[in-house]
Amino acid sequence: MLPIPDSGMRRSIKKHNIKFNFLCDWIESSILFDENEDEFSMQDVVDVLIDESIYADPDFAMDIVLNAWQELEHRLKCVAPRIPFSIENSRLKRVSPWQDTPAHSFCVLLSLAQCYKGWWNRVSGSDYNEQAELFELLTQESLKEQFLDWQIKRTGSSYTQSVKLHEMVHQVADWLGLPPKHGVNERAKSNGKDAGLDLLCYHSFSDNRAAFPIYLMQCASGQDWNGKVHTPDPDLWQDYIDFVVKPQKAFAIPFALVEDDFRDSCILVKGLLLDRYRLLAAAKYRQHWESPILTNRIVKWATPRINQLPPN
Repeated sequence: MLPIPDSGMRRSIKKHNIKFNFLCDWIESSILFDENEDEFSMQDVVDVLIDESIYADPDFAMDIVLNAWQELEHRLKCVAPRIPFSIENSRLKRVSPWQDTPAHSFCVLLSLAQCYKGWWNRVSGSDYNEQAELFELLTQESLKEQFLDWQIKRTGSSYTQSVKLHEMVHQVADWLGLPPKHGVNERAKSNGKDAGLDLLCYHSFSDNRAAFPIYLMQCASGQDWNGKVHTPDPDLWQDYIDFVVKPQKAFAIPFALVEDDFRDSCILVKGLLLDRYRLLAAAKYRQHWESPILTNRIVKWATPRINQLPPN
């Protein structure tokens, strides 16, 4: 297994002082990325937690590991039939190399930035543009697979080319067939570079009239995603484009959220929230849904980072 995360795993004697999502992501990443082990058991996980002095009582440790196993079973149901590992009673077994499930592996790898901050700071550098672009493309391809009759347009800047906000506003208005507000160029120049809009998702009708469902989506791939939940702001975009009906807000993250965290995050987002397993559910519609171009880019981006994961 990979070493115990260097954050979120505090010593637990009478209560569990660990972040449950971190525990699950550590177990999942170990079966995905640790080439030295292609299977391990619940007892193996408990032994590591005891050896690393996270727990003193094996039975207490087994209690939290049992809950983690149930969470991993739930995660696999979301991505079936394209599962990268299987759960057979008390054991996890790798089914395929991580390269065969690139979107899944990419999202798990991004989640490890929270678990191994020293490793992440060393391998990521200061340029997050490609990471952000890859996650936007992943989200776009997932939604196109799950909502075949919707338009999913990527609006933000690319890794190699920036787009100014007033240009984006006119592009969005053109896609929607709606007029920009008077003086939008001047107002757009005074605000942020993209006003938090990464994907435009909409479903128009054959009558070509206004008043159809529109979602403005932010794709947040970094650890600071909680600080972005207020974006994009539909009220701000109403100041740019003459919407007949107010657009709705959507937010995508590569992280896995347990039920209580998911509900709390939905309240903060005030809109549609897509976490890791809502995105990876595209596999239920088409097993290998990622395009070859996206697959190749993810593998190229992820390989050096996985190769530098902390050794056990």
